[in-house]
Amino acid sequence: METGVLEQREEPRATQFAPADRASIETLCTQLDRVINDPIVKTLLESLGGYVVIINQQRQILTASAELRDLLLANGCENFVGMRPGEALGCVHATTAENGCGTSAQCSHCGAVIAILAAQCSDMPVEEECWITLRRQDTIENIEFRARATPLSACGADLMVLVLHDISSHKRRAVLERKFLHQTRNLLSGIVTWSEVMEQESSTEASRTIRDLAFQLRDLIVRQSVIDQAEKGQLIVRREKVPYDCLVTALSATFSHLASSEDKQLVFHPNRAIPYVISDRNILLSILGNMVENAIEGTPKGGTIHIRHELFHGQPSFLVSNPGVMPEQVAERIFQRSFSTKGEPGRGMGTYTMRLLASQGLAGEVYFTSTPKDGTIFRVVLPAHEPQGSAKPAINR
Repeated sequence: METGVLEQREEPRATQFAPADRASIETLCTQLDRVINDPIVKTLLESLGGYVVIINQQRQILTASAELRDLLLANGCENFVGMRPGEALGCVHATTAENGCGTSAQCSHCGAVIAILAAQCSDMPVEEECWITLRRQDTIENIEFRARATPLSACGADLMVLVLHDISSHKRRAVLERKFLHQTRNLLSGIVTWSEVMEQESSTEASRTIRDLAFQLRDLIVRQSVIDQAEKGQLIVRREKVPYDCLVTALSATFSHLASSEDKQLVFHPNRAIPYVISDRNILLSILGNMVENAIEGTPKGGTIHIRHELFHGQPSFLVSNPGVMPEQVAERIFQRSFSTKGEPGRGMGTYTMRLLASQGLAGEVYFTSTPKDGTIFRVVLPAHEPQGSAKPAINR
């Protein structure tokens, strides 16, 4: 059988990180024969997603998933048996040390090698992020993987399942999103400031419209940022005294034009007995904004959306109602992420984020009813007032 890196020496090999020794050709061939005929190994390779390899204690590849075999074949690596993962993939650091993948100084930073060694020591699955610089003929390509190493006792040997998931696009998108939001906030801050100056110096319909649009864009970016932080478990809550009138002003500026353009009306019902609530303004506005937007979409032309602030069993709450009625099959899935009756990509986040932000951010809850008599009512119930100015990280559930 023709194989890849199979050479074995008697003397210990030099290394700057992981052990350098390899299995003898006889041992490797015995392991290979057992592995390729083992039904458990076959099932693992067919069931796990990503690039999957079965390696021995010397980190040499015995077999691989079809997806990885196709990749290696496309890159000109036909005989990968006996190679280490970095050698088969074409990692540039696999050739900088005499004894290959895992033995150079740079390999001490490789998440895949670290995960394998840690899993061998602990006999437990270990997951690390791995940045690999690959040489593709005349080009250099940087790929980021999530590497998971899991010990496997099979075929009469202690083996390892190594799964590599390509997360490069996810990482690039995250960096671009952070950079985009940062630059957008800076630019928007200047637009908001100058729109206020323009409104003060020459109050015209155009200047007022520009100012209102700048405020709406600012609130929209804040709302999206809050949702993103909540989904990543990074939401920080800053509680303060939030006047009801402040909420009305923000919601009215954002949604009154949208409602009126569709021949619908927003009606706010102030409760003078409860002039404010202790909460996080941005998180609460994100929840209420989704409630209002959802109500506008569910209201027929000529209908009215009502927004109220009231106590609910002794706790502060906000409710948004509209005359529309949800079909039962929609109501059963209303809080599922990405579920939408519109059938369009990117829809179905509104009701999901209401509950996400209420529970993670404000220790509250969102309820709804939908009946022919009362229409559809969404209510967010908050905990009783806490001391003003308290701040704490959100609890992940």
